[in-house]
Amino acid sequence: MRRPSPASLTTALLAALIVALGFVVMATGPLGVEPADLLRAMVGAGSAQAELALSLRLPRLLAALSCGAALAGAGAAFQILFRNPLASPDLLGVTSGAGLGAATALLLGAGAWMVQSAAFAGGLATGALALICAGLAGSRAHNTDGRLALILCGIVAGALATAGLGLVVIAAEPYSQLPSITYWLLGSFTRADMGEVLSSLGPIIVGAGALIWLGFRLDVLSLGQEQARSLGLPAGPLRVIALAAAALMTSAAVAVAGVVGWIGLLAPHAARRLVGEQAGRLIPASMAIGALAALAIDRLATAFGPAELPVGLLAALVGAPAFLALFIATARRA
Repeated sequence: MRRPSPASLTTALLAALIVALGFVVMATGPLGVEPADLLRAMVGAGSAQAELALSLRLPRLLAALSCGAALAGAGAAFQILFRNPLASPDLLGVTSGAGLGAATALLLGAGAWMVQSAAFAGGLATGALALICAGLAGSRAHNTDGRLALILCGIVAGALATAGLGLVVIAAEPYSQLPSITYWLLGSFTRADMGEVLSSLGPIIVGAGALIWLGFRLDVLSLGQEQARSLGLPAGPLRVIALAAAALMTSAAVAVAGVVGWIGLLAPHAARRLVGEQAGRLIPASMAIGALAALAIDRLATAFGPAELPVGLLAALVGAPAFLALFIATARRA
């Protein structure tokens, strides 16, 4: 019988930690619930208090876990494809495009579903614009298999979306529309209901499944187009699939939670120290660490009294020093 690899055991332990921490989050808080009562509520036999706690906390819990996993998985894919440890989910301007879509919907007075749909569409449109522009530039641009061209096109697409977002902010009514737009852009898991969370799970699962299926192909693609062709892999289509999957996951996450940075940059670095560089191991471990990070940050957001801090703000406050410490520790080991 084949023994599981250390990387598989590490990922399994991270998954178990997610389940344990998620159960603690569900059972604690202003509505204190006994663990046994919470378990009964999950099968429809708990007390009214447990049922209420479940209905209030479960959508937020699932939103944090799914968004954190999606951002981390997308960040790991970008870092592998571009061979750049600073690559993150907003590399193609997807985050800015999703923010523009959501802000436009809020400006027009749309409901929650339309805001989520507009954010999702805006993120995908911006990512598609970057891919199309890079394709027009040609794969031989700057002799980098098109990677530099794609990065530059992503910067341009993101800049255009940011400019559009600025126009929306200027046009917003300062006392009614602007606060809601600003709050959304700062990121939060509190707004998501179960329907929105479930609708985002489909794109996240599809994108994650595509990245995990690619597996070692991502490692080959990171070596360059010629190396992939020498091994019989269609480099162009596979690269597009990987980028589209990462953009799909990022758009779905931003559509639910707003703009939450640093998780997609930091989680792959932490996972790399645990399971190594191989994509087949790195992406699942990154998703697990991203889910844990999002859940921990969301829990921290409620530790400052009734007025919760935005998750995106806390992610930056926690993520920036953590990334610096991780970078210094990695540099010293090198």
